[in-house]
Amino acid sequence: MVEFQTTYAPAYAHPMDREYMGNNSLEPGGPSNIEKPIVPINEIGQSVTEGSRFGSLIDTTKAAIGRGTGSVELATIMGGGGEPGGAESYGKDAREALRELSKVNEVSISSIHTPTNIGNLSGFNPQQGNFSDDFRKVQIDEVKKAIKFAGDVGGGGSVVVHTGEFNRPMFDAKWNKDKQFVSYEEEEQRAVKPLVDERTGRVISEVRMNQVVPRAVWNKYEPDNKELWEKYGGKEYVDERGNVVRPGDYVHYEEYKLERAERVPRYNKDKNTFDVQEVKWDYFQKEADDMNKEKEQQKGRPLLPNEVITPEEAFLYATTETQEKIARGWAGTYGDRLRDYFKKLDDLKKAREFYVNLESNTPEEEKWKLIKTFEEKTGLMPPEKKMPVEFLDEQIRDVREAINHTKEMVTGQLQSATEQKILREHSMSAKRYALKKSMESYAEVGIYAMKESSNNPHANRDIFVAPENIFPEMGYGSHPEELIELVQNARGKMVEFLTSKYIDDPSGRRDAQTGDYLKVPNPHYTGMSEEQARKEAEQHIKATFDTQHLGMWWKNFTPKEGETEEQRRSRFNVWFMDEVKKMEESNIIGNIHLVDSLGGGHHHLPAGQGDLPVVEAIKYLKKKGYKGAINSEGHEEERMGQGRILVETWRAFGSPIYRTFAPSSPTPGSWNQVHQGYFGRTMPPLYIFGAYSPSNDWTLWSQAPME
Repeated sequence: MVEFQTTYAPAYAHPMDREYMGNNSLEPGGPSNIEKPIVPINEIGQSVTEGSRFGSLIDTTKAAIGRGTGSVELATIMGGGGEPGGAESYGKDAREALRELSKVNEVSISSIHTPTNIGNLSGFNPQQGNFSDDFRKVQIDEVKKAIKFAGDVGGGGSVVVHTGEFNRPMFDAKWNKDKQFVSYEEEEQRAVKPLVDERTGRVISEVRMNQVVPRAVWNKYEPDNKELWEKYGGKEYVDERGNVVRPGDYVHYEEYKLERAERVPRYNKDKNTFDVQEVKWDYFQKEADDMNKEKEQQKGRPLLPNEVITPEEAFLYATTETQEKIARGWAGTYGDRLRDYFKKLDDLKKAREFYVNLESNTPEEEKWKLIKTFEEKTGLMPPEKKMPVEFLDEQIRDVREAINHTKEMVTGQLQSATEQKILREHSMSAKRYALKKSMESYAEVGIYAMKESSNNPHANRDIFVAPENIFPEMGYGSHPEELIELVQNARGKMVEFLTSKYIDDPSGRRDAQTGDYLKVPNPHYTGMSEEQARKEAEQHIKATFDTQHLGMWWKNFTPKEGETEEQRRSRFNVWFMDEVKKMEESNIIGNIHLVDSLGGGHHHLPAGQGDLPVVEAIKYLKKKGYKGAINSEGHEEERMGQGRILVETWRAFGSPIYRTFAPSSPTPGSWNQVHQGYFGRTMPPLYIFGAYSPSNDWTLWSQAPME
């Protein structure tokens, strides 16, 4: 931190004063109370990055220290590209240099930001449009590098990861029940719900909200099934198998009760066909509800979040069930033919055996009579001059070929039916798949952070993974309620990993009878108590709250009819603060990116230079006891004047400056009197002296000034 006055000596001179002689006596304006501001300036830091435009993290950290930062967040780039960068591009000496810089300047390296290429830990690869465990491992490894880096150079702190775990529509999100937000006007009709094969991570199908699907009308005991309904007067009855049939139950044509998996389409006697209807999304919403109720009854308990069937999964069940039944139907049809062919082959072989004996015992001159006898006896007419055995051999050959062809058809149809069944068993919504993978990933890196906090010789505080709310359009994790859910569920998975000897098979293998995941030995098991595991999870998995990213929801904030822009902004700011309170009450915030903006775009203004209630948000969090890092990312106004990333932020939080003004000033000044000025003077200094002057003396390898 830069300190402009630390004593009350009357002859104190500023390093940049022209009048640095003893006759310039400065009268004290009272003791400096740095706790008066909302956030003291020594608690406000800034983010710094690396790359060809900026230099190394050592360069950018030194520049930030020179501007008076209290802490820094090091933003790394992806290593292995065209330019050097990334956590592992800094060796032992470079890491020591960063430690020296922070130590001698009493500046904290509060956090490490993983490369912005890391957009999720679910394994979703946006280039391929699929989920990949290989891709997920790359993301996890990059986070682990950052965790190691945080321990080495910062002694701990947060490791920031962007969250865009999977694409999701806004219109039907559980946090959007009152339609506060809209992605685009036609979203409710045109939004897409992907389905994933959990064995491969491949997106196998996409359901559109406006998609119309032909679907059988199932035979039920209901008013539309008039004949059956009138027969029993709409009252429950006992079927021939002893089961009670209630209104709404699936029934066979013979009136006995059926389970869902056995249901049959309703037969229309007048048209001599089966009834088919065109259904839309709401049909599958109801179908999913019914399936979940049935599943709860089977398990005898409420379903866990990862067991709940979604409407898109109900859609897949419906389509694969139909395809399976069609395939089995064709297999049955071809199977009937196959039965006839086998019977025919058996008859032909018996006939051949008879005529082989007959021909061998018939004189040559009498054999011509066998043709006529054969025709009368079998009803078959062999071609002219063909003896019965020769003709039967041709018939047997043809039947055998037909059997082979039909066998292939039956086998193929049965395989197709089985494939549809297996696909149905291993398919799930992208949401369910992505969250399962994300939770496993965050639990794994959380455990890695826990171990690094204990084992890294430079670590003197907890290292924690801190997913950051990203842009609304980037998907799950960007909304505060999703961020809360992500952190809390990741903590829960970490507890499971630390305390359970066995876990669900990561490969997705299931029990053929129950459909539940098979259990395998847990490689993360420690034998730790559940209470201690919960404590560790809360310490090593938190969240990064980015104020500007939360403000980006403004562009999706639905205006009310007749509402002015000011009224809409006022209502949005109330929502903004409500979400801040939710995050605080859920105890997830461990790191803050302090940024302002105008409008809903992705911009980085210093606090107070936009129209977001960022000052109110930080004031509220500090009042509630927040003690984590606060780093300004308001770098866009650096082109307007170097240092605004900090100076404007300090000013927004009411931080005064003590004794940098003319002796006549009786009270502390403010940052707007300092920025772009020469500390109360109207002319630049002749030269710099004291702690701020260059020195030819010995310096550290990092060139950190020995203040």
